[in-house]
Amino acid sequence: MIDPYATDNLEMFSDLPDDALEQLQDPEITKKWPQALTDMLTVIEAAYRRSGDDHETARGRAFLAVRALSHFHGGHIFYLPKGQQIDRALRDREIWERHDGQNVAELAKAYGLNEVRIYKILAEQRLLARRRHQPDLFERHGQAD
Repeated sequence: MIDPYATDNLEMFSDLPDDALEQLQDPEITKKWPQALTDMLTVIEAAYRRSGDDHETARGRAFLAVRALSHFHGGHIFYLPKGQQIDRALRDREIWERHDGQNVAELAKAYGLNEVRIYKILAEQRLLARRRHQPDLFERHGQAD
């Protein structure tokens, strides 16, 4: 299983300003955050604490994660599924990341799925990856019929 808490994951956010964390921890700023953002910070921090981080490390990583989310989704409304939907989506992404081209049987056993389902998941993830990197040239953007 991929360790989502590994410190090398933090390299994804290397373009953040050095003082971003300090700015976010300013009580004058955080008290003005909408409740949902404060809740997000608290939930992420708790997840890091459950994974074994001390309070200070968990808090710092939570601020970093929220800041990274704001860079990616800031100003946009986005849907975040819950329950079985998010579990399935995360499982499928993890299967995609663990696939090495020759371990379908191993993945099927590890996730309690049959090989046909693993191949379907890989095809779906491949399509999603392609769409992220190659937008559809024929997609209509806001054009009326």
